[in-house]
Amino acid sequence: MTAARPLVVISNIIIDDIVLPGGVRRAGVLGGAATYSAIGAASWWPQVAIVAGVGGDLNELAGGQLTRLGLRDEGLLVRDQHTIRNHLVYLADGERTETPMLGIEHFDKLQITPDDVPGCLLPAAGTYFFRDASPDFWRSVERRRAQFGTTLWEWQGGGAAPDIWSRMRSLLPTVDIFSLTLNEARELLGKTDPQDIVSRLLMAGANMVVLRMGAAGALIADRRRRLRLLPPASRVVDVTGAGNSFCGGFLAGWCKAYDLEWAARTAAAAAAQTMLDYGPPDRIDHQSLGQLAGAATITHAGVIT
Repeated sequence: MTAARPLVVISNIIIDDIVLPGGVRRAGVLGGAATYSAIGAASWWPQVAIVAGVGGDLNELAGGQLTRLGLRDEGLLVRDQHTIRNHLVYLADGERTETPMLGIEHFDKLQITPDDVPGCLLPAAGTYFFRDASPDFWRSVERRRAQFGTTLWEWQGGGAAPDIWSRMRSLLPTVDIFSLTLNEARELLGKTDPQDIVSRLLMAGANMVVLRMGAAGALIADRRRRLRLLPPASRVVDVTGAGNSFCGGFLAGWCKAYDLEWAARTAAAAAAQTMLDYGPPDRIDHQSLGQLAGAATITHAGVIT
């Protein structure tokens, strides 16, 4: 482990205006994949930096929360007067809708690529991407790949079109860890069994697969073995950002020990801490994280020969 090198998170910081089932509203909640994944990573790694396009109003809107969480700010690139805001509506069936409140053009204006990562953050110990298969983004990754350390790609977006799978398949061998949800995998691959899904992704060139299955935990596999993870028992108030936190925690745990079981435990603990309240935590409770990591259940789901 090289603790002096940061973990870099490349995604969006978003301010969410949330409507819960029943009509309860929560306005101005700090969120976005970058926020949650960075907190998950910072739960286990001392230097974590977000690289994101933001508005000049971010400090006012975030109220210093990112600073209190110990996240580095060199990668917060001011691209507009306003930070991205989403209208987030949770439905009774557990689904949700998201609408950019300032329009899609504003959302697109604040997007960044790996070319935008400041040199002071490189070389990184590891890098998290929350992204679809956009060719321009991945050409940027390729140009700087040697500087990003261990990479984790969390799939952003669904779609079962053959061209999406073809493009994804060409990218899988270029990253170290690939993560998606069970629903996303079923839509993408047309398979329902988690073991079959993981096998398909590994055969397609993935080096390590983290298949997230919500309350049922995760199936995690590399080319030698598979682990089934069941999350620790803990209070669940809001699941927003839990998947992102899981991925950030997994990347940090893997970079710290290069041990599949330890990375699974750090991921589960980071996700559990995120779900304790609405929005991200105001501080990281390291003592509680250690207890949650120890309480996760790991079983061996098979050895690949």
